[in-house]
Amino acid sequence: MSEHEKPLKWLREHEGEWRWAADYLVEALGPEHIKSLAPNPSTRLETYESVVSVIRKLQRERPELVFRLQGTIRQRRYRSDSNGRKPLTFTLSNETITKLTSLARRHKVSEATLITALITQEGEALETQKNYEKQLKTAVALERKNGQQRAAFLTAQLDEALKHLERCLELVARWELMWPDDKPPTASDDDIKKRVEPRMKELKDALAYIAFRDTLTTERPMP
Repeated sequence: MSEHEKPLKWLREHEGEWRWAADYLVEALGPEHIKSLAPNPSTRLETYESVVSVIRKLQRERPELVFRLQGTIRQRRYRSDSNGRKPLTFTLSNETITKLTSLARRHKVSEATLITALITQEGEALETQKNYEKQLKTAVALERKNGQQRAAFLTAQLDEALKHLERCLELVARWELMWPDDKPPTASDDDIKKRVEPRMKELKDALAYIAFRDTLTTERPMP
């Protein structure tokens, strides 16, 4: 690669910028003039290197043209969609413009930069609010579901206790039907306790199992 064909720092080879520069030069100088400047007249400005070679020659012969080309390229980049910015025109009241200008000067930024920052902050605030509302809705739904599960758990425990109570009442009723005129034989507190304890243990085990089952099915909030 010759010295004339080395890349220019201000002219990009990618995104087709050099092709646009070639069209600009052809329109400004004419095909015949370009043909006399191009390193290979047969190919003209069909490569990045050939465009660079012509520009380097014009820097000596027509520096004002190269200067205008550089300015036009900068303006084109600024207006390009790939730059992430587009011109937008809207009308504001004089009072709003005064406040905008004052705020921009206070923060030492341009009005456009200030408007962009305000819109960005508002967007972030709205996103935060949406996320909060979503988390709150999820928490409420989870709490409602856990409440329903808790109610079902207490109902299951109550049903189990009533089942054991019903069994005891059936035994009492059976005794009364078989021996309606008799009274239960006298027994010591220890003997009664020995008979009650296994039945109470059976009831407690059943209730404990229901409680354990409830812990497995109850959802916990995410940390």
